[in-house]
This record gives sequence, structure tokens and C-alpha cells, in this order.
Amino acid sequence: MTKRTDTLFDRQAVSHTDRAYGLLEELIVTGELAPGSQWSETALGERLGIGRSPIRDALQKLAFQRLVHIAPRQGVFISEIDYQGQLKVIQARRDIEHLIVTQAALCATQAERQAMTGLMAELRKLKKNHDMRGYMRLHFALTDVLGIASRNSYAAEFYAILQTLSRRFLYFHKKRHADLTLICDLHVDQLKAIVKGSPEAAQQAAAARNDYAESLARDTIMEMIASSELQVSTPRRPR
Repeated sequence: MTKRTDTLFDRQAVSHTDRAYGLLEELIVTGELAPGSQWSETALGERLGIGRSPIRDALQKLAFQRLVHIAPRQGVFISEIDYQGQLKVIQARRDIEHLIVTQAALCATQAERQAMTGLMAELRKLKKNHDMRGYMRLHFALTDVLGIASRNSYAAEFYAILQTLSRRFLYFHKKRHADLTLICDLHVDQLKAIVKGSPEAAQQAAAARNDYAESLARDTIMEMIASSELQVSTPRRPR
């Protein structure tokens, strides 16, 4: 089996477990590990060229994030995309992102603001070529720098989980939303406000971005229901 050597997301892995987690998360987000597929720790280790212990530890973290399901004596199952849950992901992200961008606008260092300025330049370039994999890379990078700049590691960790689920949803439906112009503009508005040190403007930009994400997710789900690609179950009312 060919080992995975190229990576989409630029991560600084400090341990074999971190590296295993980063590579597995990327493979799940981009669908290279297909939803519903079954794997063993050994097969995943051979694919990534990493030992079983780091793979096992990474899978535990991915299971907590609902990206995999570990079944004793059966193996590892890659989670299906939770379409009904995606709107709840965005709902949760609204509040956590409000905190993240507020703190980042107030607490970011000069070096972090310079990094955000660099990301804005890359996002503007991305509007011209509409490269979804390029957007995934920038989405990961901006999530990372905003989390660090917020100076709240607890909020940053939760934010990263929600962002990963959102990245996966968008990547799987990239053909439906090939034009990245508006998405990039919304990110630029948010980063610009943070760089200027304006928490109020950053909050408004974050709200606009989540409004767009909610509309996009809702439209995607409705299109899938209309085309019979997706069936939605209605919870039973208690008697």
C-alpha cells in the first residue's frame, strides 16, 4: 500500500500522534477515507507510514470529534456526514466564533496580525481561481491563527472541531458551490476587522459569515432532499 506523503493542511506536528491525527483528519475531510468505509488500525498505519500506537491515540480524538466510530472487534468506521446536524454545528459556531474574533481583535500580537494580513492577500487571490483545496488550506490556517490569537485554548479547541466539520461538509459539496468569491470576501472582512483591532466589526463580520454558511447548508440540504439524494427522518413526538 502506498504511503501518504503529501499534505493539504500545513501543520507543525510535535509527536507521531499529532502527525497521525493531522493526516487522518485531512483524509476524512477530503473524502479520501470515504464515509461509511471500514478500516483497521493496521491498514491506516500502513497507509500513513505510522505505527499503531499513534494511530490508535489519534483515532480516539477523531472519535470524540464524531469523525470516526470505533467498534470493538470490528474496526474503525468513517462517519457519514450528519446533514441534519450541520445546521446545529453552525448554530454552535456562531457563539464560539463571536468569542474567538472578539478576543483575537483585542489580544492578537503584531506578528499574528501580520499573518492575518498575509491570509487576506491569499484569499483575494483565491477568488480568481476558485481552488477548493486551496480554500481548505487557508480555512485551516485562519482557524489556527484565530484560535491562537484569542488567547483561550478551550474556546480554540472547540472552534477547531466545529470548523473541521464545516470544512468537510463544504468540501463534499464543492461542485454545488464552485464560486468562492463571496466566501473569501466574508473571511477577508472578518480578518480585516481583527487586524484593525475592532471587536464590534469583527463580530458583525462573523455573524454575516455564519448567516451565509447557514443559508448554504440549508440550500444544499433542500436540494438533496428534492433530488432524493437525502432522506430526512422526523423525530417522533412523545405521547
